[in-house]
Amino acid sequence: MDAAGQAREQKKQELLQELAELMVEEQIEEGVFLNTPHYSMIERTAVTLGRRLSCEVQQRAAREVAANSPAACPCPTCGTSCDVHVDQRQVRSVDGPVELTESVAYCPECRRCFFPSAIGHGTG
Repeated sequence: MDAAGQAREQKKQELLQELAELMVEEQIEEGVFLNTPHYSMIERTAVTLGRRLSCEVQQRAAREVAANSPAACPCPTCGTSCDVHVDQRQVRSVDGPVELTESVAYCPECRRCFFPSAIGHGTG
C-alpha cells in the first residue's frame, strides 16, 4: 500500500474510533450502562451505525459513477446517439434507503430509457 493509501486507512480508523466513542456517549446519556445491558443492545447499536455508514458509502459511490458518465452515448438497441442526464431516485438497499444518483439516457427511436453506466458491465 502506498503512502496515500496508508493515510486513508489511518484516517478511516480514526473516524471509526470517533464514531464508536460518539455512539457509546449516546448510550451513556440514555442510561444503557447503569445496569449491565444484554450484549444484543450493544450489538444492535453497532449494526445500526454500520448500516448508516453503508448507505452513505453507497450514495457517494453512485454519485461518482454518475459523474464519470459520458454526456451522450449510443442506444444499446439501435445505436442512436442519446443525451445522458443525471437523475435521482430512492432505492432500498439491504442496509436501508439510499438516494441513488444515476445516469439515464432516453432513446427517442426505441422509446426506451437505459442506464449508460451499466453498459459493458453485464447489467445494461
